[in-house]
Amino acid sequence: MTEGVPVWDAEMELHLFESMSGHKPCGINKHFHMMCIQHRFHERTGINISTSHLWDHVKSLWDISILDQAQDAPFPEVMEHGLFQLPTFEGSAPPSQPQAEIIEVVTEIPAEDVKQKKKQAGVK
Repeated sequence: MTEGVPVWDAEMELHLFESMSGHKPCGINKHFHMMCIQHRFHERTGINISTSHLWDHVKSLWDISILDQAQDAPFPEVMEHGLFQLPTFEGSAPPSQPQAEIIEVVTEIPAEDVKQKKKQAGVK
């Protein structure tokens, strides 16, 4: 077993991509997934590489901050249209009524907005 930074040739990157299968190094669990990637990478190559070296290489391939933003907003159409709002409480304690009575969720997106989004995305 060698330690340190590997030379990133095509074979090593293939091992990295195979190690990433099922684990995306972005979003709220990115550090957990990177540990899983590191473990798989070690199993495939026998190389002990630190997660910081893996992060450096992954960040050289992708803009992780953009991927993190995409993970933080899983339903952009809902966020964009403001169809969901958490209840606000006036005062220090929430009301005694059940939350189901407080939260109102609009489940339909206006048809024109859907058509416009499809047109922008190039979907027919």
